[in-house]
Amino acid sequence: MKQARELDFDDFQEWSALMRMFLLLAIASISLLPAQNVSTSALSGGEGVNGVVNALAVQADGKIIVGGKFSNINGVPRNNLARLNVDGTLDRTFVDTLALGVNGEVNAIAIQPDGAIVVGGLFNQAGEVEAMNLVRYQADGSVDKSLGGSNSGGVGTNGAVLALAVQADGGILVGGSFNTCFGQPRRSLALLKADGTLAEASPFLNGSVRALASASEAPAVAGGVFEVDNQNARNLFQIK
Repeated sequence: MKQARELDFDDFQEWSALMRMFLLLAIASISLLPAQNVSTSALSGGEGVNGVVNALAVQADGKIIVGGKFSNINGVPRNNLARLNVDGTLDRTFVDTLALGVNGEVNAIAIQPDGAIVVGGLFNQAGEVEAMNLVRYQADGSVDKSLGGSNSGGVGTNGAVLALAVQADGGILVGGSFNTCFGQPRRSLALLKADGTLAEASPFLNGSVRALASASEAPAVAGGVFEVDNQNARNLFQIK
């Protein structure tokens, strides 16, 4: 019966060299494989964003709304908000007021069925229009001054908006850290009708709503760090 031979140091060196050669050949063969439709130009023709991106939303036509905390995108001035074409280039057809963007951080973006763009964050100005933490743009980038109703005066919320979601009927769910929305008591959660006016009172949440999800076939859901008044719910709540 043959006995197993112990490997000496020379055997080990030879084995290691063979393994290194095998790995190099494997890596080389992978690098020669054709690309599988992976795009490497998420922002074409520029240097990207000079700050933080917190929120993204895709329009029906494939254009991308970008929000966060930055002052230019692809080297072009854009304060915290911009729109990209489908190929990743900056969409310069958005009206010039969007170059001013908003004067604070954007945390959330949602798009209504009619193409209107709802933006939430921590700011008090959108272009040259007063807007407290919540603003709506028309599809061309102009500010919709009707958000909140004719008597809202651009009040918005008295604290940061952290999350947005659009319901099937176009209604807008607004979540964040606030106590009022358009001058009415709304703690951390508010519901706007499709026309931008406040809907019936929402449940009071003690804390902050940081995530919202809505589906046509099921109730919307809020997530964050909170408790719900008069209910045994913490940090996750189904909105009925």
